[in-house]
Amino acid sequence: MKDRKWDFIPFSYYDRTTMERHLEKRAAQGWLLERMSNLGWYYRRIEPKQLHFTVTYYLRASQFDPEPTEEQQEFHDFCLQSGWKLAATSGQMQVFYNEDPDPVPIDTEPSLELERIGKMMKRVLPFQFILLVIGFCMGGSWLWSLTHRPIDLLSSAYNLATGAIWLMLFLWCAVDLFRYFTWRHKAKKAAPLGEFVPTKGCHKLLLAMLVVTVLSLAYLLIADRKPGFRLVLILMLACYALLFVVVNGVKNFLKARKASRALNRGVTLTVDVVLAFVLMGGIMGGLLWGITTGRISSMEELIDPPLSVEELTGVEDDRYITRRQADSTFLITERNFYQHIFYDQLQPGERFATLDYTIVDVHLPLLYDWCVEELLHDRDDWTAETEDGEEVRLYTYKAADPAPWGAEQAYQLWVRGERASTTYLVCWPGRIVELEPDFELTQTQMTLAAEKLAP
Repeated sequence: MKDRKWDFIPFSYYDRTTMERHLEKRAAQGWLLERMSNLGWYYRRIEPKQLHFTVTYYLRASQFDPEPTEEQQEFHDFCLQSGWKLAATSGQMQVFYNEDPDPVPIDTEPSLELERIGKMMKRVLPFQFILLVIGFCMGGSWLWSLTHRPIDLLSSAYNLATGAIWLMLFLWCAVDLFRYFTWRHKAKKAAPLGEFVPTKGCHKLLLAMLVVTVLSLAYLLIADRKPGFRLVLILMLACYALLFVVVNGVKNFLKARKASRALNRGVTLTVDVVLAFVLMGGIMGGLLWGITTGRISSMEELIDPPLSVEELTGVEDDRYITRRQADSTFLITERNFYQHIFYDQLQPGERFATLDYTIVDVHLPLLYDWCVEELLHDRDDWTAETEDGEEVRLYTYKAADPAPWGAEQAYQLWVRGERASTTYLVCWPGRIVELEPDFELTQTQMTLAAEKLAP
């Protein structure tokens, strides 16, 4: 039977009530808290018993202290005389337990508790407000993209994963701040009456955010198809882990060596900043090197284009190059191909054909109409002024005959609603193709393109 147990429950720092109940539950199960760290709480096995716990905050304590100060030790001794034994500490947080069935509480003045928690939270709130604003901006941008540009968003594993993380971050910050200020408001009213108000954080929501973050990063590593991207992401995650381990290792080493609080803080923060710059600089340097050498690319070189200029025009030219790009998730796959000749390879006055097309495969049927609407209205913001100064839409899709394409629907792009262009939007079940040749297609070419592009 194991004698040690580990918990990772990210309680809100001010939520003493939920922490106390959790520790009492663990004691009833036969586990007593003996150490707290950034990686979780650690317990040792005891005989199951009913213990009372108190979480209090000693504002003069610091995580950089090599050992309790004389004043802090006097506080611990005072608590011990009242039957409260120290279980563990984490910076300013002090956890005590008492075996008496009806112990005298350590904190007897609600106003003092309110003051201590308020001062402690003043150090945390600026950081949490910054996260709230960032989460709101990034999560709001993600939601806007979801409603206006679902293809780009839902076909990208990166956009899908980071959007979920930002939304959860905003949700947690908003709920946690709301609950803290709600508790503070009630506690201010109850303090003159000598009444304590239980705290209520949102550790389950924070835990859910961490789970979503881990699952999103795992999905991103599995689903993203860009060459070199997985390596960059793995290196970044490894750097964060290394930074965390080294910084905490330096802090704990100096504490074991009995270094002063000021020395420990200065050395630890210096190591933190210098190592962060070195690691991120190394990653950025490697990324730039990979891009310039072609070892890391945003293009997917392994997919074959289903249609080419040569097939449509019958003209062979080995100067043609094809740019490929693909993004795919379990919701949508988007592939883009662009075939052209570099201008520096052309003779004076020589003309050549180009072909640009995007294939969108919608794996979730309920998203299909949404994606069609995005492509139909993608150019709505492109406007021009008439001779009378009136602003008109530059490009508009109009319904076209789907028969040559063997499709359910087809549209042709018109310029100012007066002149048909060579761009088509073709819709088959589960697949949408936007085809943009710079030459007029015959019905034979339409049929050939449909044979190559249809699902």
